[in-house]
Amino acid sequence: MKVIVKVKFNATREKFEVFGANKYLVHLPFQEDTEANIVLARMLSRHLGVPPSKIKFAGFDPYKDRIFEIF
Repeated sequence: MKVIVKVKFNATREKFEVFGANKYLVHLPFQEDTEANIVLARMLSRHLGVPPSKIKFAGFDPYKDRIFEIF
């Protein structure tokens, strides 16, 4: 299953919103860095009830949203 995550960095607080079918909007209170995908995978695992080892970063879509695959 593919999940699309739109990320807003430098938010005032951490927030996780359902934005549609398999689409999520995540607000993170820090700047974009290389560790952001790990944080997003952990947040997805908590929200979806899937172990973090089953979530893999698959890349970006044309709109710069992040795509994760859940096995």
